[in-house]
Amino acid sequence: MEMFRKTFAEINLDNLTHNIRVLQKAFPQRFLCPMVKANAYGHGDVKLALHLEKLGIQNLGVCLIEEGLLLRQSGVKTNILVFRGFDKKGAKALLDNNMTPVVSTWDQIEALEQVADKKVSVHVKFDTGMNRLGFRTEEAEKVFARLNGHAKIEVKALCTHLYIGENADERDQTSAHQLQKLNKVSEIFKSMNVFCHALNSSGILNLMQLMKDGVIDSKHPLLMQNWGIRPGLMIYGYSSLGRPDVGDLKPVMTLKSVVNNFRQVKKGETVSYGARWTATRDSVIAVISIGYGDGYHRLLTNQTYVLFNGQKAPITGTVCMDYLMVDVTDIVQGKDLNTLMDQEVILFGFDLQGHLLSADEVAKKAHTISYEMLTSVGERVPRVYVGKEIG
Repeated sequence: MEMFRKTFAEINLDNLTHNIRVLQKAFPQRFLCPMVKANAYGHGDVKLALHLEKLGIQNLGVCLIEEGLLLRQSGVKTNILVFRGFDKKGAKALLDNNMTPVVSTWDQIEALEQVADKKVSVHVKFDTGMNRLGFRTEEAEKVFARLNGHAKIEVKALCTHLYIGENADERDQTSAHQLQKLNKVSEIFKSMNVFCHALNSSGILNLMQLMKDGVIDSKHPLLMQNWGIRPGLMIYGYSSLGRPDVGDLKPVMTLKSVVNNFRQVKKGETVSYGARWTATRDSVIAVISIGYGDGYHRLLTNQTYVLFNGQKAPITGTVCMDYLMVDVTDIVQGKDLNTLMDQEVILFGFDLQGHLLSADEVAKKAHTISYEMLTSVGERVPRVYVGKEIG
């Protein structure tokens, strides 16, 4: 589609490749399932799934059946795990489109029994403390008895979800207790020759740090078995530990816009809705063609800055649906404003000089997390892909 407004999310496939290679190198023999739910965290699920497939990724994770169907209809052939759950109609859609159900309830087992006309491979989820989805660990014996030797259902793996993965490196914290619970469940299912996956990005990064530190204690919960990994945020270049040095991750998305026009504002005048910013001097205000209708949060009003001409320009006044304004007075001093029209502006990500305005930093100003900054980028913001596509 032709772009009349130069506001877009630039998706760097080279950086995505780098982040995936980091994981493939660190964990060559483990179950690896990158998460591409929620439009690949805002990066474009179809394009990224096809790219990941070419990188040798054999499993992809989504939340919704609808997300998996879109990938299948777009030519993605890799195994797709669907985590949300399903009824009888959903079970049929999963099987008809060769997707792997993650089973969390007795009703889902019954739905598969009703629609399956051949052996179905499933992963079984256990609730080890998240209290969201999955069988209770106390039900493990009963689940095993129901599925052991089942004519239509074959259990390939067990899984759980860490709810404070940031403490996964500690021996007596929530993640350790969760992993210990799943490990006990896996003993019950041992005769099925299953594997377990449990580590999200924060758990993976903690494991990478242990490996880097040379820790080899098999009694450590992170090391008690070769936990499969389900990276989400980290493949998009951000560390849920707040430590980009662990894993050497590279942000994949840069959110860009341009100057729409400049306004000369006199001392004492206000900018935008609600008059929430008042000029303390004669000022030059750049109007930028992006707003909360594009997913740039209104909470960032007067709270953060953008990168303009390689420098920090603070947001001035209320973020509008289609625009936001920034103070560029010091940056443009002595320059011809006509030469700065259509000047590229970075909302987060890298500028042309290689400076990074992290989505983490912007998210903190909006009292949220980088996950939300990335997934909030709206549909009317085109994704433009750069870097080497794997042929």
